[in-house]
Amino acid sequence: MKALAQEPSISIDLGETDISIERPFTISVVIKNSDSRPVVNFPAIKGFIKKGTVTSVSPAEMNGKTVVSQVITQSYAAIRPGQFRVPPFELIVGETTIQSEEVIITVKPQLTPGDTVRAVAAPPETIAKNDVFLSLSTSKSSVYTGEGFSLKLSFFVAESYPFELTFYELDQQLQQLLKTLRPANCWEENEGITDLSRHTVFFNGKRYAEYRIYQATFFPLNKQSIQIPSVRLNLLQYRPAAKPGGERKKEMVAYATRPLSVSVTPLPVHPLRDQVAVGQYRLIETSLRKNPAVGQSVQYNFRITGEGNIASLPAPVVPDSATFDIFPPGEKTVINRSNGIVSGYKTFSYALIPRQNGNFPLASFFQWIYFDLKQQRYDTLRSAITLRVGGTALPEGDTVQVSLPGSIYTGIEQTDSSQQPVNLQEMLRLLVNILLVGMIVGMMYLFWRK
Repeated sequence: MKALAQEPSISIDLGETDISIERPFTISVVIKNSDSRPVVNFPAIKGFIKKGTVTSVSPAEMNGKTVVSQVITQSYAAIRPGQFRVPPFELIVGETTIQSEEVIITVKPQLTPGDTVRAVAAPPETIAKNDVFLSLSTSKSSVYTGEGFSLKLSFFVAESYPFELTFYELDQQLQQLLKTLRPANCWEENEGITDLSRHTVFFNGKRYAEYRIYQATFFPLNKQSIQIPSVRLNLLQYRPAAKPGGERKKEMVAYATRPLSVSVTPLPVHPLRDQVAVGQYRLIETSLRKNPAVGQSVQYNFRITGEGNIASLPAPVVPDSATFDIFPPGEKTVINRSNGIVSGYKTFSYALIPRQNGNFPLASFFQWIYFDLKQQRYDTLRSAITLRVGGTALPEGDTVQVSLPGSIYTGIEQTDSSQQPVNLQEMLRLLVNILLVGMIVGMMYLFWRK
């Protein structure tokens, strides 16, 4: 049966009702599962003045078809402090009519920036074009080889901006932008922004809506410095009609970022400088047995956890040993990406089989060298577990088969070559031959008696 397309879902989202006078009240129309561009006539609110309208879109896959969900937000600026009643109102969106609830808005006198929203430093771009700009920023201007830095692309709109802005074919534009933004000599950990969430920030004495378009952490793979050129983003801007009921003026506007550079410093001289991980890490280890017998298998987990390029963490270099049979490890990786920080852990699970009795500190076999960014020096994670091997070898059922499962050599190390196997077919043939000889001898004896 053919799947039916999901019907669009339309709702009203009212902004915060307890605000200071410099902060606008907002009414948003949320349209899910629709790629049509409706015109919404937002209501007038007594005691407020209409300001700009912003539309954000995010693509989604529905039954194999890409559709767009939209959020259309109208801003209102209060004329004075006080309490204002907004009675229920109706909005017509396409062929759908939706109704809001009654709400009371409390507008307080102007507060300091720290009382309302977080204050941030002004981005390096010169704020122009009526307080609308595209910003590309990095968390660090200089890093070591292998050290991560965050790259963020955001679009800022002052809440007092008087015109409506709409992101235009953002998915297609972003694909082209990323070809320019991504450095060729870096490992990327993308935070995977799937929708244009709005963040309110404050700088230069004004409030802005920040729309984060792209954010990722990059880890340089060599000492080559990183150059990120300028990128451009196109948006649609709508100006009010010259007269009521008239057609609004639509125009394409473009915003560009400044180029950026990140210098890369080689790690200090060390025999393993080009092989070690860079970051802040600690060791969590576990052993399923602390007192095994000779020949008894032991599972040992060496987990490296912390912040850094978790995906590329190398396994410990384990030396050859006459004390243990140490088999190649299984690996498990968990990575978290949030706010420009990559963290998580990587677990290396080993199978150990002791060959002799005694006390054996695993630090002699399991050490992991890395460059500690906090201490600015090389450091080593060492095992703190000591295995106390005692007793004789356990029965075969509690030992590890060295051969691979299903191999024709499985169990060959337990086979006694001095014992010859019994061939039943040959034994049966021998018995038949003896019987036949007996019958012939018997017949000859009877013939001789006659």
